[in-house]
Amino acid sequence: MRFFQFVPLLLALALCLAGGIAHAKADPVEQYTEAVMTGDIPVLEKLLAPNFWYIGANGHIRDKEHFIQEIRDKKLIVDRMTLTNIRETRVGETRLLTANGVFHGTSEMPRPQGLMRYTMVLGDNKGAEQVVLFQATPVIATPECKDGNCKIR
Repeated sequence: MRFFQFVPLLLALALCLAGGIAHAKADPVEQYTEAVMTGDIPVLEKLLAPNFWYIGANGHIRDKEHFIQEIRDKKLIVDRMTLTNIRETRVGETRLLTANGVFHGTSEMPRPQGLMRYTMVLGDNKGAEQVVLFQATPVIATPECKDGNCKIR
């Protein structure tokens, strides 16, 4: 008799877990930061839009091919990249995010390190959300920075 009371509980637990897994969707922002820090080229190939632009903190612009090649060749190694205080707005299927964060890494072309203002544009490409633009701007820590309003370095 106890077994029959236990079965519905197990069934309900299984349905809850399966529902949570089915609805869990990877966040492109988290995927991007993780892929850049680990040098995961297959994820970047899929995640970056064909017309992707990367504007580094030193002002240098790279397209998708050159950005990925720079990571592949280890000319850009990102040790730490965080995004905090993310603000988001949408226009149709396009998302614009701005955030504070920290950048530490090494590159062939020197880049500012430390506190950054990040801007990221994500767009829908045939049902897949892809990163269209990523820009890092060096900023100065001020009390206003807690609200995302940092001074440009």
